[in-house]
Amino acid sequence: MRTNRVAFNAEDTREHCAFIAKLCSETGCKEQSDLCGKATEAVLTSEEKYLELCEQSCMKCGESRRTPLRPAPERAAYVA
Repeated sequence: MRTNRVAFNAEDTREHCAFIAKLCSETGCKEQSDLCGKATEAVLTSEEKYLELCEQSCMKCGESRRTPLRPAPERAAYVA
């Protein structure tokens, strides 16, 4: 990563997106990897499309990390 944000350009972003897509693929997150891969190409043509694809990938990533909802435990009736 470049230390000066001004020097960080679209080509740098493309390289980083490709790296992240590869990491997603290696961990079994196929859909997230595909979205990052599409963002890799979109960054050079449309910033709006690139940001939209990144947002979708992040949302999918967050969804995969959520713990499944468990049913509420049965409560024993209190008898006095």
